[in-house]
Formats: sequence, C-alpha cells, structure tokens
Amino acid sequence: MLTSDRILPLQTIDQLKWDLGLPYDYQHSFVPNHPERFSYVRLPDHRVGLKLLFWDDKLAISELQKNTSLQQKAEDIKNGSLAFPISFTRGFGLKRKCMEWLKEWQKLPYTSPYTNASHLDPRTDVSEKRIVGVFHELLHLTLHKQTERKNVSNLRRPLALPQKFTKVFERHPGIFYISKKSDTQTVVLREAYNGQEPVQNHPLVQIRQEFASLLKKGLLDRSRGVYRKKPSDTNMVKGLRKGVCIAEKTNYLSSKDESDSMFSEYDSDGPLQNPC
Repeated sequence: MLTSDRILPLQTIDQLKWDLGLPYDYQHSFVPNHPERFSYVRLPDHRVGLKLLFWDDKLAISELQKNTSLQQKAEDIKNGSLAFPISFTRGFGLKRKCMEWLKEWQKLPYTSPYTNASHLDPRTDVSEKRIVGVFHELLHLTLHKQTERKNVSNLRRPLALPQKFTKVFERHPGIFYISKKSDTQTVVLREAYNGQEPVQNHPLVQIRQEFASLLKKGLLDRSRGVYRKKPSDTNMVKGLRKGVCIAEKTNYLSSKDESDSMFSEYDSDGPLQNPC
C-alpha cells in the first residue's frame, strides 16, 4: 500500500519478510489463500512481482495519524502539520540555528505515505518530510521497528523516492538511529525503544525468543551428553545450530553493549549533514 503502483518485486519482499513477520514460504502458504487481494505479475525487467488488488481505506492510516490525539497539538492537527516524535542521545547537541530549522520543519504539512505525492517537488523540505514519513511508517510495520539498511536501498522506484533518499537517516538523528553492530548497518526507529528495551513487543517476537531459548537449551543438553549420540544425530545438531542463528537474528540489537543505552552514541555511515 506504500508503493506508487501497488506492486513490489518478490525479491524486495523476500528481503523484508523476516522483519515483517511473513511466513518463510509466504508465496505458497499465504498469497494463494487470498486471491481477491493479491496476484502475481510479470515486471518489465522480467522479474515476478506481487500486486495488491484490494485497497482498504481503514488500513491506509499511518501510525503518526493514529496517535494524533496523544502526540499532536490541536492546532497542528487542524493545520495538518503533524510532528514526528523526536529524542536525542544524552550529550548530542544541535546548534541553535539547526534547532530552529527543525522546529520550522516539524510545522510543515504532513503528507501521508499512503497518498500520491507525485505533485511534490523533491527538492523541498515538504518532500523530505514525506520521505521521513514513509520510512517512519515502514519501520512501524516491522516487528522490531528496525531493518537492515540494505533492505530499503532498493525501494526507491517502488516508493517513488528521489535519488539519495536514505540520507534522511543522517539528517534526522532524532527520529532514526543507525546501528553498526556486527558490521551490519541497521536503521532503528528511536521512539520505539526506551534505552535497549522496546517500548512494546509484538507477540511474534516473544514466540521467536522462546523458540531461540528452546534451541539453545537443546544444544546445551546435547553438548553435556544428555542425549545418546547416534551417527544420524550429526545433521540434527547442525540443524539446531542453524535454527539458533536464524532465531537470534532478531535479538542482536538487544544484546548488552559496552554502554548502558542502545542510543548512547550516534553512529551512521557518514557525518551528520546539517540541514541548516
């Protein structure tokens, strides 16, 4: 629903399916069960894409719009200039000129990520606020409110975004955080975390964590010799180890860092580009 033509290549969906909580075999177990909503199409580059057939206006409401009564001022709601929740790391300061620019930027009109924005000039701050809104919504749709940066790098055409659109992550460190743990750049939505802990856990996240714990226990018991070793057990152990790696993928940002806070130090793949 965020795309301009309601189509996404399967390759793009595959990169995001873990973060979105989709079944591993969604192409066979989920899509065929909803023929009235989805269909496969052949793209101009000969790849296969998934097309949305049914538009639901009830779902085309962004997270920012849902929380207007709690997070927004009455005047801003009336003017349609919704502001994003912003927080900075302790000790991270902006120059007064930049803070003034940020306050004025927050007052600009908010364009829903579910509406057509082709009329916006990509060189304007209003367009930039729309881009921020798109990724603010996309991260809210993920289970952990985060995804690897490479997963969004190929969304420019489907989402009708301008060149170098990912620069908004550096330009708005109060909204997004870029982690480089395990040599992997991960874009995190700041408002979704209180220190290292998520503000709210998705039910599927708890299931994954319990599954990872169960696999760990099985491997530990196996190493202690609790189970009688058989020649056929080799493949089973390899499978368990692989399962642990997959299940722990969602928890690598929750592990204890050298600091007390997940956002103790602003980190990105480049210096902050001052908008002012």
